[in-house]
Formats: sequence, C-alpha cells, structure tokens
Amino acid sequence: MRLILLGAPGSGKGTQAKFLTEKYDIPQISTGNLLRAAVTAQTPLGRQAKAVMDAGQLVPNDIVMGMMRERIMRPDSENGFILDGFPRNLDQAEALDDLLSKLGKPIDAVLKLEVDLDLLMQRMIGRLTCFACGELFNAFTNPPAIDGQCDLCGGALHHRSDDNVDTIDRRLRIYETLTQPLASYYHKQGKLHSIDGFGEIEDIRKRIKSSLRGQRTKRLDLGQAMAPKPQPKSDAPAIIRTQIEESQRPPPKKKKRAMAATRPVKQSRTEKTAASTPVIASSANRLSRLQQELNAIRAELRQAEREEQAAIENVRKLEARLNELEQHRNSP
Repeated sequence: MRLILLGAPGSGKGTQAKFLTEKYDIPQISTGNLLRAAVTAQTPLGRQAKAVMDAGQLVPNDIVMGMMRERIMRPDSENGFILDGFPRNLDQAEALDDLLSKLGKPIDAVLKLEVDLDLLMQRMIGRLTCFACGELFNAFTNPPAIDGQCDLCGGALHHRSDDNVDTIDRRLRIYETLTQPLASYYHKQGKLHSIDGFGEIEDIRKRIKSSLRGQRTKRLDLGQAMAPKPQPKSDAPAIIRTQIEESQRPPPKKKKRAMAATRPVKQSRTEKTAASTPVIASSANRLSRLQQELNAIRAELRQAEREEQAAIENVRKLEARLNELEQHRNSP
C-alpha cells in the first residue's frame, strides 16, 4: 500500500502513521528525516543539501526527489510506504507522480485528516513530547499520569517552543495556502480520502480503515504501459465491400438548396478578423494580469517556505540545546 498523509500541524498524522505502518508493514517516510540522515551520513545528495541549507535556502526539488528515489528503492519499501509531510506543493506532487510512474509504483490513496481550527490550537498548545522515547501526550486531551513524566519510559516531557498561538496561526495559514491545491490535485485523480480527525484516536483509526477497505496496491507494468492498446473485438462478422457492391449503391440524395432570401450573409475574412481583434486583445490583457498575480502569489509562497524552513531550523537548534541541558541536569 502506497499512501500519502495530508493534514495540518497537530491533526494527528504522526499518531495515525504509526498505526498504518504496523497494519501494512510499510515504512513511514519523512523528507525531514531523509534530509537529516543524508546530511549525517554525508552522502553526495546530503552534502549538496547541507551546502544549500547552510546558505539559508530551501533544498531544491531535484535533491529532495533524488533522496526520495533512493529511499523508495530500498527493500523495506517493496510492499509500499507512507509519505508524511510530502509533497508540500503542486510542483513536488507532479514530480513525485512522474518518479513513481517511471518506477511503476503509483500512489494508491491520499488520506487528508480534517480537523477544526480551534481543536488544532488546543492540540498543539497542549502538546508534550518525551525526550527519551518520543511518545506524545497532551495537557488537555491526553495528559500523562504524572505531570512532566512519560507514562511509557519515565522520561522527561517537554513543550515545544514553537507551540504558541502566533507561530501556530502562521503555520496553519501556510498549510492552507500550500496544501489546499494538493487536495484538489489528488481529488481529480480520484485518490483523495477526507477523514474526520475529530474524536478519539481509535475512532479516527476506524474511519481510516473504512476508507481503505477493499483498496488494492496498483502495480504498473511498464512494458504494457508503453505497448499500444489492443482494439476491442466484436462478435459481429467484419463487413467487406467489393467494388461492385459500392457501384450498385444508389447515389446519395442531393440536399435542396435553401431559399436565397433565408441564407445568412457570410462575413468576409477581413470583417471576421476586425471583429475578433478586440476580443483577442482583451483576453490577452486578462491573461497577462492573471499571470502577474500568479507570479506574485508564487513569490509569496516561496518567501513563506523560506521563513518556515528558517523557523524549523531554529526549533531544531533549540531542541538540541534543551537536550543538552536536560542531560547535564540529569548527570550525577
């Protein structure tokens, strides 16, 4: 099963991804984890990505897609995978479709978790993460048995510094801007499944299972895909006409000419061109304005992506610093 998980920050993608990986025995693939692993391992793509990130820029799609290709080709992805947080925009979605088409492994379904904005705020503001095992809790909806302590391993729980109202509101606006076109894109392909993300975790899990019931992994045979499609056969015998039969056919009846008085007056080519010129000019101007607006929106999105990447990098540094402080505090 090859799946894509879409959902706003705090919608519960991580929780449901764990369930899906266990159910289908497939890996969860995150571009963030791929980038960090490649940079740490100093792979060729990792070195390229590090140089770009050190310059304060977003990693280009060709590098991300190269890492994605390497990950998908690993043996543990043979039966499928779950893409979490990718693709983030239409360009990446189209590049992903192109890659998977060449590999003969198209996406089977796209799950979009729908959660109310107020609920998302509550989830993210109250979110607590275990330093040791990464288990998630929530001060409002799923508090730990002992304040500040993980129920599973006893590790210390921390609240992310970027889980505040202003930051969350900005992240949600970026999500809506980038992800809504993705939902339309996959809806047109007939792959989008909208899941109500409100309620208990088990209830949401049941909705996901119901939406995927009967879903089968599609395998694309590249050889058959390139071969010409066979013409449908008919039970009726083929009709072969001889020249004699054709000659014996009665001549087609000539249509009576309409009365001259009722004939419409034909416009000359010059008159038609002159009449259509204002319409063409108006359409061209409108198209030019729309193109300018589209370019401006794209520029804003690119800026938003750069700002979000910078914010994420700052969060990583803060989390690393918090880990160091925690370890120092717990050391004898």
